Amino acid sequence: MAVYTKLSDDYIKNILKNYSFKKVDRIEEISEGILNTNYFIEGDKGKFIFRILEGERDYTEEAKELEFLEYLNSNGFPCPTAIKNVSGENYEFIDGKMASVFTFIEGEKVKSINENNMKEIGRKLGKMHTLLKDRDITRNRKIDMQYFYDIISKSDLKGILKDDYDFIIKYYERASKVDYSNLPFGIIHNDIFPDNVFMQGGEISGIIDFNDCLRGPLILDLAIVISFWIRNRGFSDEVENQLTKVFLNAYETERKITKEEMELMDEALIRIALTFIFLRVNKFHVEDNSSVNMEFKNYKDLLPLLRYF
Repeated sequence: MAVYTKLSDDYIKNILKNYSFKKVDRIEEISEGILNTNYFIEGDKGKFIFRILEGERDYTEEAKELEFLEYLNSNGFPCPTAIKNVSGENYEFIDGKMASVFTFIEGEKVKSINENNMKEIGRKLGKMHTLLKDRDITRNRKIDMQYFYDIISKSDLKGILKDDYDFIIKYYERASKVDYSNLPFGIIHNDIFPDNVFMQGGEISGIIDFNDCLRGPLILDLAIVISFWIRNRGFSDEVENQLTKVFLNAYETERKITKEEMELMDEALIRIALTFIFLRVNKFHVEDNSSVNMEFKNYKDLLPLLRYF
């Protein structure tokens, strides 16, 4: 959550009057993440997150996301929801950008990876996939391997990647040939990293940042968890295998993983690694974000994810 749209405290306070805030005690920029502008808000109505979308997307699709977040929450799934303003709308526009005020998730971001946490994320992810299996959402801008490759390949990619170029492109050519069309599809979170999951009392208290969710093969969410909760943590092979087993078993208490999905799991893991490598290359080497308050993330940190194959 970077900060692209700089707003004064007075400007934000004036917006919050539309949400019946009588007093705002605290406004802070949130620099974590890289795609949208987010502010932490605290006032007489409690704690909230004020989000401004920066992806130049169709607002009708964004409104659909807000609708299914409310649906998830009403079905016992822990996620933030957008509160309504005095006009009864759960979004408004600021300089042509869609903005919403979200409920705040209490708890702490996942810091340690253990069997309990893997059981928790497995069950919750399986429940989310089951609840959203018949819904749809499209994105103009999306977290997707091919989407980002098409962007960065227009630049001097060899010059950017240097000695990593041949290594990365070898895997990209492999991943480009894989067909997922016969696998189960549904709405996937698509950014289910540990820092988007909060825990309290040993249980998941909330999963946030659905702004990159889209309809896709469910296996990709599984690959994100395996890659970024387990494989990039420096565990031994034995521990990695055990945590992966615990995660998948817990997931299957909510949705059965098909034989076809398991057969393509390695390919999905490669695709996910490349997706976030290309995203970082685009964000930090192609786009001009020099004026943005943003946490730097090096694509090189993700290269070890490709050395499994």
